[in-house]
Amino acid sequence: MVNRNMTWRLALLGMVSGWFAVTAAAAEVTTLTLQAESVPSWLTLDGKVEPVHQGTVAAQTSGRVVRMLVDVNDQVQEGQPLLEISGNEQSASVAASQAALARAEAQQVEADRQLVRIQALTAKGSASKAQLDNASATARAAQAGVKAAEAELVKAREAYGYTRILAPYAGVVTERHVELGETVAPGTPLLSGLSLDALRVVSELPQSALRLGELTPERIEVVLPSGRIVAPIHVMRFNYADTTTHTFQLRLDLPAQTGDALPGTWVKVRIKQAERPALLIPQQALLRQGELSAVYLHSKAGWVLTPVRVGAEQGERIEILAGLQAGDQLASDAWSVLREVAHD
Repeated sequence: MVNRNMTWRLALLGMVSGWFAVTAAAAEVTTLTLQAESVPSWLTLDGKVEPVHQGTVAAQTSGRVVRMLVDVNDQVQEGQPLLEISGNEQSASVAASQAALARAEAQQVEADRQLVRIQALTAKGSASKAQLDNASATARAAQAGVKAAEAELVKAREAYGYTRILAPYAGVVTERHVELGETVAPGTPLLSGLSLDALRVVSELPQSALRLGELTPERIEVVLPSGRIVAPIHVMRFNYADTTTHTFQLRLDLPAQTGDALPGTWVKVRIKQAERPALLIPQQALLRQGELSAVYLHSKAGWVLTPVRVGAEQGERIEILAGLQAGDQLASDAWSVLREVAHD
């Protein structure tokens, strides 16, 4: 069996001398006739994945951290407890507010009864108009006292609820700002996190790209680190330029649950421009060795190894920038011709 690298070196000798031809029956090798095709021209930019929802949870009450339920890099669900702050003082406030409410309700009941009695006496002429007005005012004051006590109870329960910190959304914990046993006050940062469900790509659009007109999701592709290509679901371009770089920020919302995109990773953003003609050949029609690329071109003398300059890949095909022209016939499988060279 002929070594493939040695065969390639033999072919390279022909390239150095100008051409290398091998006689082979046309029926033995499948030929391909080049034709110009219209392909989109792309503007490629660098982009960075970032979460739509990210932030820091801060304390809304005073106390001591008594339980740390999560740590950095932990996955959490919406509403999941993150940490607990000592709530003895807040619990006592709730109990006091409940007692105040019970007292206010009892006072209201007594004031209502007194009002009913005064109204009955007034109807019989046994109580004055002033006594009736005083009883009515007392009843209204008692009713207002109940509402005030109810509001204080709601406030106390809200403060007690602040001792149990819950996740505002599903995501991952990125930073912990407090330790177990540490005393916190309202406004003290506790935990930072971000959501992995809603992600977007942020890129810088050069000023020259404004001539492209309106940017729609159909014109944009995001190439993820895994190689997968996704289309954004929403595109937003800022209407003002950065004063330093003179570029416009471009935000591309990714589809939900894009698992192979992680915050902080770099991706490629491709914006479709005008169509242009191009020559495309299959990958197997190209021979590569280091920086050299060549194809087998069919001529009257046989198969001629012809150097070419290649461009970007288009799926399973690759663009030819120089060395070929429309109408040329070449081997669709260059290695099959190279094996003919080895046999000869």
